[in-house]
Amino acid sequence: MPHRRLAIGVITSLLCFALEAFAQRPVVLTLSDENGLAVSGASVSVDEPGRPVVEMRTDYAGRCSYPLHHDAPYQLLVRKPGFYQVLKSDIDAHLETVTVVLAHEQIVREQVDVTASTVGIDPEQTSLKNTMNTPEIVNIPYPTSRDIRNLLPFNPGIVQDTTGQVHVAGSETYATLDLLDGFDIRSPVSGILAMRVSTDAVRSIDTETTRYPVEFGKTTGGIVALYTGMGDNKFRFNATDFLPSFHNVNGIRFDKFVPRLTFSGPIVRNRAWFFDGLETEYDNIYIQELPAGEDTNHVIRGSNLVKAQVNLTPANILSGGFLFNDYHSPYDGISSLTPQESTVKRDTVAWLPYVRDQHTFANGVLLDAGFGVVRFRDGFEPYGNQPYELTPELPQGSFFESQISHSLREEGTATLYVPPRHWLGRHDLKAGIDLDHVSFDEDVSLAPVSYLREDRTLLRRSVFPDFTPFTRHNVETGAYMQDRWLARPGLLFEPGLRFDWDEIVRHPLFSPRLAVVYAPPGGEAKTKLSAGIGLYYEHTQLDYLTRALAGVRYDTYYAVDGITPVSPALETIFQADDDSLHQIRAINWSVGVERKLPGETYAAANFIQKRISNGFVYANQNGPGALSGTYLLTNERSDHYNAIEFDARHTFANGYTLFGSYTRSSAHTNAALDYMPTISQLGPQQSCPLAWDVPNRLISWGWLPFLLPKFKKSWDFVYTLQWQSGFPFTAIDANHQVVGAAGSYRFPDYVSFSPGLEWRFHFRGAYFGLRGVLENATDGKDPGIVNNNIDSPAFGTFTEPQGRAITARIRLIGAK
Repeated sequence: MPHRRLAIGVITSLLCFALEAFAQRPVVLTLSDENGLAVSGASVSVDEPGRPVVEMRTDYAGRCSYPLHHDAPYQLLVRKPGFYQVLKSDIDAHLETVTVVLAHEQIVREQVDVTASTVGIDPEQTSLKNTMNTPEIVNIPYPTSRDIRNLLPFNPGIVQDTTGQVHVAGSETYATLDLLDGFDIRSPVSGILAMRVSTDAVRSIDTETTRYPVEFGKTTGGIVALYTGMGDNKFRFNATDFLPSFHNVNGIRFDKFVPRLTFSGPIVRNRAWFFDGLETEYDNIYIQELPAGEDTNHVIRGSNLVKAQVNLTPANILSGGFLFNDYHSPYDGISSLTPQESTVKRDTVAWLPYVRDQHTFANGVLLDAGFGVVRFRDGFEPYGNQPYELTPELPQGSFFESQISHSLREEGTATLYVPPRHWLGRHDLKAGIDLDHVSFDEDVSLAPVSYLREDRTLLRRSVFPDFTPFTRHNVETGAYMQDRWLARPGLLFEPGLRFDWDEIVRHPLFSPRLAVVYAPPGGEAKTKLSAGIGLYYEHTQLDYLTRALAGVRYDTYYAVDGITPVSPALETIFQADDDSLHQIRAINWSVGVERKLPGETYAAANFIQKRISNGFVYANQNGPGALSGTYLLTNERSDHYNAIEFDARHTFANGYTLFGSYTRSSAHTNAALDYMPTISQLGPQQSCPLAWDVPNRLISWGWLPFLLPKFKKSWDFVYTLQWQSGFPFTAIDANHQVVGAAGSYRFPDYVSFSPGLEWRFHFRGAYFGLRGVLENATDGKDPGIVNNNIDSPAFGTFTEPQGRAITARIRLIGAK
């Protein structure tokens, strides 16, 4: 009997030891998309019989590990917005590795048993980030849907100005880092988002306004990242808007023809794929306020994105692309205040070749390296050589400037992702470097400019000596390190440090940043608190430096008879001393809270405060009241932005969605006047709201099944709603001198509700989608132009309202 008890005890001990060893044995999950690329940040739910569900996230290499506690089959649920979720049941508990493929959402589902991942609370997302995936890009009926920029304002914190450029978190356009597949596509000189890509080529859009990590450098505004599609093992062909449109403005007239095509598929199945996204555009721009025969502009524009990916090995993936843009506008700049004769013939060509290599080493380290080149060739010339005159109403004569310029940005990046380390929690580490070379050359010809009074007598004439062509270069370097430290379940710290240097400012710049997230642990996250603070530096904006190369302007003033000079030729010159400049910087801090409400409703509130200092601005060295003299580039500009945002999102069955957001914000600067060496506002510098300041802004959008049961399977109701305060503007006189307080006038508030219906149907073996939208059904005017010259009887007159319109979109979604 003692021997039997001893044997039983030994066997029991061995079984307990074996079970303990089994429980401690981790299972490694590897997650990739349909092209073999790692999927990071995906939600993984491990469901063992008799135990609580364990929630975790995949790391940078698309991996995570989890222990098993029973020698029994278990279940995995893997989800990430923008992908179809995967549910794997009856997984053998003896497997030490599990591989899951997560497929991207497509425009139309081809299988009835796939379910899109829903948007929830990500307990490890530190930045204030909004993502629009294929469903949002396809279903939101945003205006002029051929331009993806018009979708961006339907994200909280993003405002689109009257020129079409976007401003993130109250910042200048150039302060936003615009990325296409990880490469900077801003103009190397002006910094605006100048490259275009087909809307149908874009798979997802990420926007980040605060708490964004140190991998994003040389930006104080925020991030707009566009990610484009790639083919898979099925050939796919889609077409959109392949029929011309017409509109009723002073009669029925041709509006535009903007066909878009995408074609993708395998080169070698399971090994190599391609993608091609082509768009063309022919616009008949009609300005009803201009005289007949001089009221149109015919714009031709196109872009094509060609991509390919080759999996050299499962651990080594090579991809590349080529984006080409072409733009031709015979009367560029035409508007109700700019007649045809004063416009220019403009041609712009831009292209971006890029390549990226991802290599995963045996120890789990992932190296991602890329190189791209952005090139712009821009040129314009006026019509004829008539004297260029500026009246209080509008210009007349031939535009005073012709220009040819070339700009280039060569950019290289490399990022190293280290497998998680465990010390007082889990650490996900990454480090990276980036190197840019920017160059710019310009050849400009300038003619005299005459400023006329309301009675058409000459007030001032500006004369420019011959312009000397110039070339300007800059080299920018950066490096960073970041740690995502999960101190314990639900508590995440993200510290990071970035270093930047360029050959113009030549100061070493260190940017520390810290973000913290807390989500009470246990199952699916239902509450999340976020906070962060960081120092952000801007890139050196070449547009300001080129003004110092523009030469001299001579201004002569005339008596009321318009003939007698009352002053000698007054000299104005712009100067910049690189050695005296400091880099633009911003302190950005924010707090936020997210909460899951009953049902699939998620609400959030965020507060952002941003203080930008050392901004570039030219200051008149002859005193604040001088209208001519020497303007020196300084760091005297400061901008302030405060905002509080509230938003809510509800997801229904089959992915139908409603979203709403309200933002109360303030964007101000101490440098209202942006002095220019040619045509410029004059007067003492002063503070005012920024030109894109919108104190109140409400947006909402969504798509729902049509309510009638007879139609709900093939009809959807779609809509957008916007309400926002009007933009500020500044009054000037006939001399272009500021009158009164800058920014003291505003455009009218704007309210627009745009409902629509989409019908999906099969015809001759193809699958189509036909959508009609009543844009701006509320008939909110939203004028794009105002006469701000106080010497004109038309001062304060708003023109070119958006008005009400019916638009249609037809899509060839694919084969039946």
